[in-house]
Amino acid sequence: MSNARPDFDSIIDTNSPRLFNLLYRLSGNYHTAQDLTQEVFLIAFREYGKFQGRSEVFTWLYRIALNHFRRHYRLSRVRSWLGLEEVGESAAALEMDDRLEQDQRSQAIDRALAALPVDFRTVLSLFYFEERDCAAIAGLLNCSEGTVKSRLWRGRQLMAKKLKGFVAETGV
Repeated sequence: MSNARPDFDSIIDTNSPRLFNLLYRLSGNYHTAQDLTQEVFLIAFREYGKFQGRSEVFTWLYRIALNHFRRHYRLSRVRSWLGLEEVGESAAALEMDDRLEQDQRSQAIDRALAALPVDFRTVLSLFYFEERDCAAIAGLLNCSEGTVKSRLWRGRQLMAKKLKGFVAETGV
């Protein structure tokens, strides 16, 4: 491994599409994912001096993103419980940006994924959309590979239940 570290602009250019995609899949909201992506890069910029290069840069960024999303998710649940949210959770989960131009199936999958508990949503997103294997996901989440496999199996079951109505309704 070389001692030369990439400049932060190249880190942003290289990793922002994948990071945004992860946060979009986790949050189910385009604008929230944009905000979270920017916040993650701000955190990473502040902490870049502590990055020791023991892992790849995108692995380090994903860990920051997952931790930041968990904090955001916990805070939004508290706000919702206290009645401080302006937009209901279901309306936020259904919001789609016109620029994405997704078909019905993608929208149904996104909604179903956004409605899952965060642990299952995270594992499914990393496995299917980021194409990570179970060992890599376990490393990112700091848990055992067995835990990842269990969450993957349970997440698939939950997704199937959530998509059952869509399949019956559309025949897709």
